[in-house]
Amino acid sequence: MLSDDELDRLLRDSDPDPGGPATDPDSAAAARILARVRRGAQRRRRRLLVLAPVVALTVAGVTAGTYAWVAGDGKGHTLDSTGLMCVGSDRSDAVLGFDPAADDPVRNCRQVWQEMFGEPAPRTLTACVDSSQQGSIAVYPGGPDQCGRHRADPYRGPTREQLGLAHLRTDLAKHFAGRTCIPHAELKRVIGQLLAKHDLDGWTSRHFQTADKEPEGACADISYYDEPERTIWLGDHKAGTPVHWP
Repeated sequence: MLSDDELDRLLRDSDPDPGGPATDPDSAAAARILARVRRGAQRRRRRLLVLAPVVALTVAGVTAGTYAWVAGDGKGHTLDSTGLMCVGSDRSDAVLGFDPAADDPVRNCRQVWQEMFGEPAPRTLTACVDSSQQGSIAVYPGGPDQCGRHRADPYRGPTREQLGLAHLRTDLAKHFAGRTCIPHAELKRVIGQLLAKHDLDGWTSRHFQTADKEPEGACADISYYDEPERTIWLGDHKAGTPVHWP
């Protein structure tokens, strides 16, 4: 678990404008920052949990090489189909939005490689699913052997459910195009209709809450999609500003 000081530092580091006014703790921006911090903490926990069995195997006299990691769903599919990570040769990375219904991870990373890393894209790039908590799509320089070298599995493309979710995201953006304030009840109703349309059984939408339970604001937006939990998390939106559809 993070200490209070560590959580406070992570929140400050996540603030896009740390020198400006403090982020309103009741705002949608604060909810998204907290969600990112929690996901980062989960990734660190995952790494620690993965190391423990390796140590146990070594103590028992079994080589660590016999330990198998778990990447994504174990079948080459990500657990977070809305994001893509391009990993440079110096291990720096760039995170992009991703649409599994329209995008190709290698092509997307190749298009931004020069801009992100200051050098031409390598001749060969390979898409993998890493062994982080959310099983991200990660594109590495080199061939398929790079997946195993990074404790990852080759990416096999989206699942049927992930394609349905991608179409739902597109439909939401079209349905509410130009709107700057969408009441929570209306957004939930439309989400429910689209979940049924795209056969996303078991999915639901919920209002994101911090430790203190708070009422829904006048306007809503989407904070993030939790695919393992089949939950679309809604946040509060500031009226009059464009709605960002993740």
